[in-house]
Amino acid sequence: MREDKLYNISGSTTTITFSVVAACLLSLVAYFFYEPQISGTEGLLSFLFNRIHTEHIRIIINLGAILISSLLLLWINNIYTIVRAHSSLPLLFFLLLECSNPELTSELRIGNILVPVILLSIALLYSTYQNIRPQNQAFTFSLLITAGFLFWTPLIFFLPIFWIGLYQTRALNSKTFFASIIGIITVIWLFYGGHFIWNYPLSFDKIFKTAGTIHWLHDEGEFSQLLYLLPTIAIGFIAGISSLYKHYSDKICTRVYNEFINVLSVCTTIFIGLNISEFYNFLPFLNVYVAIQASHLFNNITNKVMVYLFYTIIFIYLLFYLWILLQDLVSGVI
Repeated sequence: MREDKLYNISGSTTTITFSVVAACLLSLVAYFFYEPQISGTEGLLSFLFNRIHTEHIRIIINLGAILISSLLLLWINNIYTIVRAHSSLPLLFFLLLECSNPELTSELRIGNILVPVILLSIALLYSTYQNIRPQNQAFTFSLLITAGFLFWTPLIFFLPIFWIGLYQTRALNSKTFFASIIGIITVIWLFYGGHFIWNYPLSFDKIFKTAGTIHWLHDEGEFSQLLYLLPTIAIGFIAGISSLYKHYSDKICTRVYNEFINVLSVCTTIFIGLNISEFYNFLPFLNVYVAIQASHLFNNITNKVMVYLFYTIIFIYLLFYLWILLQDLVSGVI
């Protein structure tokens, strides 16, 4: 096995096609043979999301959101070269992490729906680097995240991390911070204005209860998912440490971009630990960040050990997929 084979995989359009087809097949099998945990969402507009009762429509929307996110991830990398070069690895790793977990593909998850919001916000943040007028981008990503907060309350926790990102791109100042606050106020003002005009229902009790309560593991299925989470966290940790060692071999902008992804990855892991009941909604975000970290790690392979590790990771997640699927089938028969 030679290192150039992995290079050919990372730069091939065939890899993109194969990854998308494989992801659809894994999702299709999970849909027919796996019984997911059905859960609603907490947010000011949760009634819109929870109103989608038709199972087929929920699955189509969910899979469509996953595929859109993977293509956005590919687009962002090709614009900003987060992993040092144009590569299909971010798409490959994201689809692997998402579709190897039947819980994320066999039910409509608000986390999957909102991942494109975060990806667009990341693209806007990256465009502030060496930009003489970063206020517009700060306003827009704050507006996007706050709009997503209306559907899922915990999304607002990511906004302070994006302010850290502004600091990392050297774009944080009084003007950009004020523009970000204006973006938040704009969404809230439009939302409440619409409430008074159309009188749609609002529910605050569950929102503040969800945002202020720490939930611990209480179900056997959640322990199984926690085992699935461990290799994802391990990959993110190893890739993050590796990026620090290779810090000075990257361009300055690539360093900045990956430092922000590392911060997002660590913070999302903490969010999951503090609110395990929202595990299935936080996990798609963590999958995005770990996919970028892993792509940065494997994009420039220098030895056979890393090549073997690459294929081992794919094998492990496919084993997890079969294990979760078979575990559910056995429990269903019993």
